[in-house]
Amino acid sequence: MNSVVGRRLAALVAILLASAWLISLGIHSKTGVSSVDQSVWQFFVDHGSSRAHSLARFVTSFGVLSVLLPVAVVVGVLAWVRSRSVAAAIAPWLSVVVCGQIVSVLKKSTDVVRPPLELQVVQVRNPSFPSGHSANTAALIVSVVLVVWCVAEFSRRTKMWVSIGGAVIVTAMGLTRLMLNVHWLSDVLAGWCIGAAVGLAVTGLLLAARPLNLDA
Repeated sequence: MNSVVGRRLAALVAILLASAWLISLGIHSKTGVSSVDQSVWQFFVDHGSSRAHSLARFVTSFGVLSVLLPVAVVVGVLAWVRSRSVAAAIAPWLSVVVCGQIVSVLKKSTDVVRPPLELQVVQVRNPSFPSGHSANTAALIVSVVLVVWCVAEFSRRTKMWVSIGGAVIVTAMGLTRLMLNVHWLSDVLAGWCIGAAVGLAVTGLLLAARPLNLDA
């Protein structure tokens, strides 16, 4: 990875982390959230349906660490087969592990309360900020996309489809947390930023010695 790309990745990580911090400022206290959070949450409460909730339950079930970590291992094996790079193979798994630890620390330190328990579609009692499903899924997907773009054996068309598919998955995971009324919007937005930052940082560092070929 050349120095120009490295600096761009570092700048993007810094921007994402700064964005997560700015989002956290919208949380007024451990027992209060912003008016935007309240409004978005109320929208999903008012417009929820049994069909939407069933779909959200199905999608969100893939956002737990017990699913993401095995998926990361499988993706890593595929990455090694295509690139013969140990760094590319372990990057997705390590990104999820690191992100999971960061989310755990942030939840305990911020201790933001979730939306009212009686209105949650699936009841969750641990602290709300940031959304672990959103963050960990973003970390995995960003790592996978970066690995794919760094492996010359993949065509540009394949890289584009992986990127688009990844964006859809990350967006869908965050939306399910809102649809199930278990998170505030700020939790999801911060989760996306933190997960993307971790995926970029961990994978970028592991692939630092590998040339990045964006024209393959």
